[in-house]
This record gives sequence, structure tokens and C-alpha cells, in this order.
Amino acid sequence: MRKLIFILVAACLLPACSLSQKKVQMVDARVSESRELSLSCATARADRCAQDSPLLELGEAALREGRHHLTLLEYGEPSLALRLHLIRAARNAIDVQNFILRKDDSGELFLNELLDAARRGVKVRLLLDQMFSLSEARYLVQLTMAHGNLEIRFYNPSFYKAKMAKHDWVSAVACCFRRFNQRMHNKLMMVDERVGILGGRNIADRYFDYDTNYEFKDRDVAVFGATVRDMGVSFDWFWENRKTVPVQHLRDVANELLKDPPAELAPYEPPPRLRPLLESTLDTRLMRASFVDPAFAVERLEYFSDRPRKQPPADGTPQPDITQELYDLLLSARQSVLIQSPYMVLSRRARELFAELRRRNPDIELVYSTNSLASTDADTVYAHTHKHKKRYVGELGFHLYELKPYPADAPAFFPRWSELIEEKKQGIVSKSVVSGDNSTIPMPAPRVGLHSKSFVVDGRIAMIGSHNFDPRSEGFNTENGLIVWDEAFAQTLERLIRRDIDPHNSWIVALRPDREQELTAIQTDPENITEFLPWFYGSTSVYELAPGKQPLPPESPDFYRHYYSVGSFPEVIATRRQINILFLGSFFGFLEPIL
Repeated sequence: MRKLIFILVAACLLPACSLSQKKVQMVDARVSESRELSLSCATARADRCAQDSPLLELGEAALREGRHHLTLLEYGEPSLALRLHLIRAARNAIDVQNFILRKDDSGELFLNELLDAARRGVKVRLLLDQMFSLSEARYLVQLTMAHGNLEIRFYNPSFYKAKMAKHDWVSAVACCFRRFNQRMHNKLMMVDERVGILGGRNIADRYFDYDTNYEFKDRDVAVFGATVRDMGVSFDWFWENRKTVPVQHLRDVANELLKDPPAELAPYEPPPRLRPLLESTLDTRLMRASFVDPAFAVERLEYFSDRPRKQPPADGTPQPDITQELYDLLLSARQSVLIQSPYMVLSRRARELFAELRRRNPDIELVYSTNSLASTDADTVYAHTHKHKKRYVGELGFHLYELKPYPADAPAFFPRWSELIEEKKQGIVSKSVVSGDNSTIPMPAPRVGLHSKSFVVDGRIAMIGSHNFDPRSEGFNTENGLIVWDEAFAQTLERLIRRDIDPHNSWIVALRPDREQELTAIQTDPENITEFLPWFYGSTSVYELAPGKQPLPPESPDFYRHYYSVGSFPEVIATRRQINILFLGSFFGFLEPIL
């Protein structure tokens, strides 16, 4: 009864956690009277002292002529360079929407570039999900007061705070689980309604090749032309929604703001390792060669986005089910489906879809590229992937590939690979931490994880976005992305995914051999398996291609003559971590709907 009373009281008090109207007025008055408004660029200059940009020129031409152009952003550092170049080239407006923005080297550089644009006279709107982004109240006050052209809002702040204490997390889960869990997972950036960027990347070192401990292999796409305006419409849905709160109206930020005025932001000096990147953004020839020349001209594309809270608009217009739209595309496949996602936890809805797809086309190729335990940043999710491998591989017939934590092609995947090794040797460490246990075989390079979210259907339809194809993306988080009907673009994306699942870069999951297959299978040296041995004989295993052998699908009769087992958790050397995976998968199945 006491627990029930606590939950009811917390639920009643939660809406009351917002600032009183009187305090909102006090905060707004303080901001209005003290926020910096002076400009670093003469108001007579219509260009806002922006640098020239061949990318904005392409966006303008595409908009004027009704064309669509796309550039794949496969590598982290160039993707950050593009963002910084566009910020410096902006003349009117910059809108940024993201799930995570960390105050590490990349994040702080990004914020200061936005602030410099605001000081030139560009209107900058920064929309972040509250849960894993900036949480230091004093720093948020400094950013708020730094310039009137920079406005920052948080989506769905629990208890109207930037930083949650431990007891806040417990209270939020107890009183209002779904409200607390519903997050804005969208990733979006738009400049002057001409160029947009969307995909999987958040704003932090590990997404842009600057984290010496852990790097994400991720993917974005740059969009040029009229579709950027569709992206802007969805941004405004969130910006104006009642679940979105100006940061100065958060309780901890407001309290800090109403104290003695905080010191101004110190002059920003980028770390030495970021200076070559900044210099590259000024090279218009390099920007053209990197992002304009490789652009695809496509006939048909569609931007999609959930509404805030995944709810229909107030006017009663039906809310499209974007997950179903994506699943319908997958269901249209006849020859192949390639999916890449950091997580593989298929909902019942998804399992039924793939079972139907297999029934319609028994020989269809179903490929799923995801993380291994050694490469993942989310052990709880992987535990449920491991639990259902027999279903995914044996019943649905997926070719399931798991990324190695140190793929052979890492120097090609990450342009700064050699620099990262040297920086790690020098002791340079990112301010961001990696969730979960990093207990894998020690290496001089960063551990690598997969974070891109994409699929290709029959080599003709492609999707790039934020949707993870998991229950959380289906039912909790808002998502966005781009669907492209273009064979050249789709086949280029397919080649990139197939490179990721090459035996040098990924292991393959397969059922263990039966007694007859065991007779001719390549025998594994147990000393080469870093696995909790009592659980060695599961129904599936992870397999490595033997030297000198050719890749084969698991259904091939010669598969076990070409591959040898490396256990369920290769290159994970901590027994405790393996036991945790087995325990979570066995006893916490009730978590699957929110993973």
C-alpha cells in the first residue's frame, strides 16, 4: 500500500515539477535583459559573413530545378567536417535535432561553431533529447546567455531538470514508465533550407573518429533540394510541441540563472588534434570533391518522421505508422534484404513479417549485420539477441553477421585510424564513457562498434535513418529517415554493407553441426575459445572462416569444412560478462518490449 501511495503521489506531482508562471517570467526577464545581442558581422551584409560553399550552391540549384541529390556519408571525420563547413556557410538559419550531444572534443567544437554562427546573425535552433545530452546547469546558462540567436530546447525532460539524480530515475520509472521511456531518437541538421543531414550519428567523439577508446562505425546521408523543407516541417513539430522545453525553463537551469550572473563562456580554443579538421572546412575544392562530386542524382525519395510522442496530430489527421511503412518495403522483396543495425531484437510483428517473407520466397537472401558481444555498447540488448539466435538463424533463415571489435578493414573504415592509435599511446582519452564492460582482448587501437541503421531491398530500394528495427523504435522512440528508390544509390549502399560482413570484418552465426556434419567439420582448438565453457554447447555458435577457404552460406553442405567455431562470445575475455549475458537473456525476457 505504501508503494502504491508513493507511485500515485509521484504521478500527481510530476506535472507540477515545471516552473511556476511567476518564475518563468522572472527567468525570461533575466534572459531578455542580460543575453548578448551584438553581432560580429555588420548588419548590412546579407551574407552574414558566411564562407562560400559549393554544397549550398548545389542545394540552391536542386531546389530551383526540382532535382534531388544525395551524398552518402560513410566516414566519421568527413561527416563532422561537412557539418562544420555548413555551419560556417550558413546565412539565415541552422536547425539541429539530436538524441545525444556530448561535451567532449567534437561536441564542444560543434557547439562553439553554432555559437559563432549565431554571433554572425544566423538563427540557430538546437533541439536535444534530455536523457543523455548536456546536463550541467551552469554551462547551459552560459550557452543561453551567450547570444540571442542561439536557442536550446530539451525534449521530454523528466521532472523538468537537465540533470537527473539517481532517485529521479527510480521515481520516473515507478510513476510514469512510458512517459519517461519515450525519447526523441531523431537525428537531423538543416542549413538555410538547402542542405540537410540525417542518419545514425549523434554528436560526440565516437561518431566522428575522435574517441581513442571506442569508435562507432556509422552512416549519414546529405540531402540537397526540396526534401530539406519536409525535414524542416518535422523539426517544427518537435520544436513547438508541449513536451519540448526551453532549457532556461528547466528547474535546475532556472535556479542557476537566477543566482548571481554566471561568468561568460571562456574563449574557445580547439584542441590541437582538431585544427587540421577545421582547416579542411575552409577548402572549397576539397568540400566539392568530397561531397558534391560524389552526389547521386535520384528520381524518387521520401523523408519520414514520427510525430512527437508517436501520436497523431491535434487536428485528427491519421498518424502514419512509419515502422509499418518500412516493413511493407521489406515485404516487397523478391531476391534479397540486407539490414544493418547495432541491435537485433525482433518484435513479434517483425518476426511474423520475415516468416511471411520466407514463406513467399523460400530462397530469398536475408542478411542482418549487427554487433557481436565484443563490439556492442549495449550488453542487455545483446543478451536477448543471443537468446533468440536459434530462431533467427534456424527458423527465419537469416544470415546473421556480427562485427568484430577490431575489424581488418578498420584503417579504411576510420580515416584517422593511425592517428587514433598514436593518440591512445599518448594517453588522450575522450570525456565520454562506454556503457557496459569493455573486457575484450587488449589492443593498441580503439574497440569498434556498429551504429548505422540502413537496409537495401533487391538492390533497388534503400533506407538510411535512425530506426533500429527493434521494439523500442517500434513503440517508444520517435524516429526519422530517408527512403530512396534508386538502383545506383541502393547498390552502392549494398556494397558497403557487404564489405562490413566480409569474413575479415565480421563473424557469422550458424547452428552447430549435427553428428554427421561433425565428422568432417574443422575442429576448433579449445584454447582459442575465450568462453565460459559450461555454456559452450549451445544450439548456435559464432564462426570464423578458415585460412585459404572461400565464404559459404550456413546452409551449404560444405559450410563446416570452411568455417570453425570460435564459441558464442569470441574475444570477450571476462567470464563475468558472459555470465551476465546468459543471466539477462534467461531471466529478463520481460525487458524485450523496451529494448
